[in-house]
Amino acid sequence: MPAKYRRQSQGGILAVVLLLLSLVTWTLWHNRHVPVTSSGDLAVSHDFEQVWKWSNTSYVGGAGMAHWSFRWDGGAKAEGIERLAAALGFTLATGLNGDAPVDITATNDTDRLKLWVRSKPVGQLGDTADKPYELVLLLDTVRGTDDKKIADEVKKVENAAIAAGLLLQGGFTVRGEMVQANAPDRIAAAAGAAELEAYDDSHTSSLTYYSESLQSGVQSGAAKVNLQIAGALTTGQAARELIIGVPLITGDYTEQE
Repeated sequence: MPAKYRRQSQGGILAVVLLLLSLVTWTLWHNRHVPVTSSGDLAVSHDFEQVWKWSNTSYVGGAGMAHWSFRWDGGAKAEGIERLAAALGFTLATGLNGDAPVDITATNDTDRLKLWVRSKPVGQLGDTADKPYELVLLLDTVRGTDDKKIADEVKKVENAAIAAGLLLQGGFTVRGEMVQANAPDRIAAAAGAAELEAYDDSHTSSLTYYSESLQSGVQSGAAKVNLQIAGALTTGQAARELIIGVPLITGDYTEQE
């Protein structure tokens, strides 16, 4: 048994809580003070290409027939958010330079992007008073989109954030029907990943890993993790859904049409 292998009931509880979070509850997740890190400005682009390669033969119809969704979040100044919004085709409903608290949503339906911006509560500013706003940016994709098109969209977002002077933390989740029951093990082996946490019940089996081949990461207790792989029974069907998250799975297990 590898030295890094450990199964902790507390870690399993944390994993399932994170698995059941929806994207609109990002603020609650963020406020748990779990620091996300990345070792490169284009970490999500790098990790997407890796996971596509590892998972391509594990999804029915290939990785292109799975559903990929991406998220970036972080604190920011008004000027950085406005530059990012302009670069990605958003129109903000209100300005960000007034004294009134801000809580706005903007969409770019053409590129399937959504942006949330809100003022940080005064009591949460602390040593981040120079970045008074929180933002979360989502990129959704359509099943059947090829890897080059997705990669181009992800790089567009990451390059826009860099140009706007924003330091955002990113990640993604992919879900689709698995080809074989051992798909999670095959993906973990391709990633050279060390298993750190596990959760299993009659509906869902989830394993959390660390892979040196990925640039993203999140701290879970004393360990850094960056890859979560789960198998879940599809509602009303016998097929099993394969869900992969970097650094962790976010959103519900079933895709919302």
